[in-house]
Amino acid sequence: MPALVAVLVYWFRVLRRPMDVRLKRRHVGGSAVLTLGAGMIVLWVQERPMTLPGRYKWGELAGVMAVYLFTWSLILATRARWLEPWFGGLDRMYLWHKRAAIAGTLLVLPHFTVTGAAPGRPANTAGLALGVISLLGIIGLVVISLPRAARILRLSYYRWKFLHRLMGLFVATSVIHGLVLDQVIASSLVLRVVFLIVGTAGFLCYLYEELLMRRLLPTADYTVTSVTRPAEGIVELRLTPSGPGITPQPGQFVFLHVGGDGAWHEHPFSVAGTGPGRQLRLSVRARGRETRTLAAELTPGLPAAVSGPYGMFDFTLGGRAQVWIAGGIGIVPFLSWLQALTSEDRHSVELFYIVPTEADAVYLPELLAQSDRLPSVRLHPVFTRTYGHLTGADVDAAIQAPITDVHTFICGPVPMVEDISRYLRRRGVPRDYIHAEHFAFR
Repeated sequence: MPALVAVLVYWFRVLRRPMDVRLKRRHVGGSAVLTLGAGMIVLWVQERPMTLPGRYKWGELAGVMAVYLFTWSLILATRARWLEPWFGGLDRMYLWHKRAAIAGTLLVLPHFTVTGAAPGRPANTAGLALGVISLLGIIGLVVISLPRAARILRLSYYRWKFLHRLMGLFVATSVIHGLVLDQVIASSLVLRVVFLIVGTAGFLCYLYEELLMRRLLPTADYTVTSVTRPAEGIVELRLTPSGPGITPQPGQFVFLHVGGDGAWHEHPFSVAGTGPGRQLRLSVRARGRETRTLAAELTPGLPAAVSGPYGMFDFTLGGRAQVWIAGGIGIVPFLSWLQALTSEDRHSVELFYIVPTEADAVYLPELLAQSDRLPSVRLHPVFTRTYGHLTGADVDAAIQAPITDVHTFICGPVPMVEDISRYLRRRGVPRDYIHAEHFAFR
């Protein structure tokens, strides 16, 4: 009952906020994860057998909730486009995917620590072995997904991705382990059915991702028609569709695969703009090993496959007064927004372009031309090595409306996004008025 009251109060506050209905809708996904989880806990508490020790029952509940969270992690890894509006975009779905996996791992540890062998009967060796395998596998996969661990291990993105694909198998072994050993589940038909439904849903999503997703995702064939390198480590390419093509909305991103089968693997990139005949303009910054190879070897004429579009980084979600903050290559989605604006647009935009030096501001001439074309857009270049990092006071000084009424859109390095978001929250800006693009998919 307290959980239900908390959910109702939360939704009352969301529904009464003066904001776009699309922003309200994106609260549904996370609320569903938490509400269904609370329902699982209530069901287990009500159905638990009174003859088993309390410590054992809570330990088993931790294991059940871990499987529940891992199932959500697998569901959110499927790139299901119908889920995007309910979570706020694929990037936020991946954030929930990561959070669910980490929370599930934290629950697995007390489960194995507390339960041990089932009381009152001999331990099932096969069931215990499956539990240990799933425990070690899941912990290992979550650890290598942490950025610091990945840097220490020098694990490439594609080796990590290959290992990450084993998560569904470890979750499946966890489900079998629970069905074999968990006496709480064994004591109730309702609990067995619910646990089996949850585990099966996760495994089916895993099978879909491994066997069908690449065939069923919306994908279009393109050809690389232009490659330019405006600065070291940055490659701009233009793609011309070989067939129907796709039509991304300004601010969206796509997954790009270049070179045909067995060549460069797919990676997400924001769309910098579109052209006649559904041409796409992408900008790639060489950061990892794979993108550095891409930057060096991309040439016109290569075949490409584009999957998507994805994302809900959309300035139309905000009101009239807006602040756009771009760090480095994070300027790319804003370029597509500027292309979409007209001189009659009623938005009032303060655009901050943050780079170390003027020499690094490869898109500054284009931004200056766009700001001249669009009287509602005021450009603020920030060269950090000369003037220091952007501060909240800089933002305050630039806007011409109460800061709590301004929607702020941020794209760039994670520390910059987090620092600016914290400042805005301290200043009383509603959380739904702070929009950030998240590209840390690992």
